[in-house]
Amino acid sequence: MTAITARKPAPTPSTPDTIPTTNLTAVLAAFNAANLASSYIERGNFAAARRKLVQALASIGQLQAEG
Repeated sequence: MTAITARKPAPTPSTPDTIPTTNLTAVLAAFNAANLASSYIERGNFAAARRKLVQALASIGQLQAEG
């Protein structure tokens, strides 16, 4: 019986679909604002939901300007 001692190196993960850290703040801001808007809609507070959706769209606009 022979023991195999040689190991292959771990494959390096290919990450083309990851979010660059420079955009992370804008992505999280958009996500948070959209979730809050959803919560406000469920409660019937459409004015607050509109304000949060405007914030979400502004964050998305920042991503487009940087991209």
